[in-house]
Amino acid sequence: MDDNRLNTLDRTTSLGLIILAVIQGYALYALHLAIDHELWLAADQRWLKALYTITVVLPAFYLISIVRLGERINFLPLLLIPLLFWLGWHLGWVEQQPEPQQSGRHQFTFVFCVALGAALFILALFFRSRAANGKWSITYQPLLVYSWEYALTLAQLGLFIGAFWSLLSLWAALFAAIGLGFFKTLFQEPAFVYPVTWLVIGMGLVMIRNRFRFIANVRLMCEALIKALLPLVALIILLFFAALPWTGLQPIWDTGKAAQMLMALMLTLLLFFNAVFHQPHDQLPYPTWLRSTIMLAIVLLPVGSLLAAWALWLRIDQYGLSLDRLWAAVLQALTAAFTFSYSLILLWRRQTALPSIQRANIGLALLVAATLILINTPLADMRNWAAQHQIKRLMDGRTTVDTFDYSYLRFQLGQPGSLALQALADSEFAQSQPELIRRIELSLKQTQRWSQDPLVDTHNLNDVAQQFNVSPEGATLPEPLLKLLVEQGSVCLSQVEPCRALQVSNEPGFQWLIYAPYSTHGQAYTMPNEQNADWLQTGTLKRLGAMQTQYDEECQATRPTIDLQRMQGLENTYQSGNCLYNLLPTLESVRQHLRSLSH
Repeated sequence: MDDNRLNTLDRTTSLGLIILAVIQGYALYALHLAIDHELWLAADQRWLKALYTITVVLPAFYLISIVRLGERINFLPLLLIPLLFWLGWHLGWVEQQPEPQQSGRHQFTFVFCVALGAALFILALFFRSRAANGKWSITYQPLLVYSWEYALTLAQLGLFIGAFWSLLSLWAALFAAIGLGFFKTLFQEPAFVYPVTWLVIGMGLVMIRNRFRFIANVRLMCEALIKALLPLVALIILLFFAALPWTGLQPIWDTGKAAQMLMALMLTLLLFFNAVFHQPHDQLPYPTWLRSTIMLAIVLLPVGSLLAAWALWLRIDQYGLSLDRLWAAVLQALTAAFTFSYSLILLWRRQTALPSIQRANIGLALLVAATLILINTPLADMRNWAAQHQIKRLMDGRTTVDTFDYSYLRFQLGQPGSLALQALADSEFAQSQPELIRRIELSLKQTQRWSQDPLVDTHNLNDVAQQFNVSPEGATLPEPLLKLLVEQGSVCLSQVEPCRALQVSNEPGFQWLIYAPYSTHGQAYTMPNEQNADWLQTGTLKRLGAMQTQYDEECQATRPTIDLQRMQGLENTYQSGNCLYNLLPTLESVRQHLRSLSH
């Protein structure tokens, strides 16, 4: 590795970085106090996330990339403030919910941090290159050096902070063991945690950055290990492609994780290739035959990109777009940009391909940064795309009202999903489908996805009855049974999707089976005393097995029908078609049975 720097960070710059880290710690502490005291900005997620984004990202950008404190180039990152505020504001809007107890209100923050962190990592490389060289001409080698330095610095800083807090935890536990809990209390106070942690971050960062020779040595060791593993990764990919004509693609599709596995393997090969093949042409590693094998694996990578895209398309065609699948599509598209670029350059340039690949890496890195920023803005919000696509599938008839996932839009897509549901309820398409409107209204009533609070008026039995799809056609749930379900706080009353209510004939020991959405266990109800029409939950009906092995899959996927019959000579065992069921009695039903025997 070429690193001709002679000087470490000067004293002024080192002190400035430590002070900046402490200021960042106090700023984060101020935001923490705002949340604790429920100030206006804590209630409005837009302001809160916007301020957090600026407070976390901008100082971190300076801490990792600033070279000399007094240079005018250091004013350049201030131009990021409007962008960071906009990104944070949009994140806050997406996560903003009417109820403060809304579960999962910060569900998008982690992905946002990862995406924005990766984008700013790339931009910091270009800023560092400009700050160190004093000119805007961008070359590949300095960017590669700084990328290794950033990655290893952050890794060592993480270990340093972890060791620091481990020692403090041991300190607190040791003194708490002899009855002195002061330190344990102190170390948990935000007024201590924020300033001290960021003071240690600043000091640790300065110490690590001043020892860039050590970082260079660690990089050499990492490159040596990667150099040993690169041929193995290339061999795995080549053998995989060679085996496909014999095995076919179906075994891959059956795993359900084909796209993820291919992506992981291709990204590993690309990362290892760039870590090893960065020397001038006259210093290329490996013997010629081994180097050619690795190059062949790189040339064939577009095949993997196409297979991964095909696997993802099969999932999208079957289930529609979701936020996870859109993220997978973005990552696949970015990976494909690398794989096709590398393959075309190697085929075109051949012996002189490496300089062209290195130049391509600069443009591709900027493409990755721009994409990761863009998809976190309102201009390309994938949550809105996913919501609109799911609604389009419903309108096109590819999804039915019964199978449409209302909860996914309501709780997994944030505000875009909720607004899309409201727009669907107001659309002409929904006006002719009262059941669709009803389910959307129930979904919008929910404040937590798994809340047990009833969504219907429990005093109105007609409203309660609408929570059940009754079989056979024409049957109705008895009012006493509806009252019992209300008294029990049945999960059916808190679900958007209706439960299935099955009226059973042939006197199997109970009259009704209630199945919650997505449940394979039915709750059995009977009326043991016909005089006062008291209803009793008899037990839980579970799948026992099948009469023959070939019926196992059939019985796992279906529920009993009205032909359910008690099997003669077997207690609490029932049969519906080829499937067998067992009734696990409730304690109350056993007591009722004992009381009847005593009389």
